[in-house]
Amino acid sequence: MNGNPINRLAALLGLVAVGVIAYGVATGSLDMVEAATRAGMTFVAVLVIRMIGRVGLSALAGSMDRQVVAEMPQRRASDSETLPAA
Repeated sequence: MNGNPINRLAALLGLVAVGVIAYGVATGSLDMVEAATRAGMTFVAVLVIRMIGRVGLSALAGSMDRQVVAEMPQRRASDSETLPAA
């Protein structure tokens, strides 16, 4: 897994969810079929969180980039870099 914060957050949430499932199996409140079903749903949820997070972060970065470009002063070709001699 790369160091992307979205991936790390999704992995952490998935690990917590799998830990809860493991606790349920260990205490006997979940049987193996229910645990497998929940683990599969957790896997799909982690993938969806990663996808939504990546798209949302890209959209946020793109809007910030457009805002910075819009605030940049426009230069004309006739503008000179040096002041004319007096």
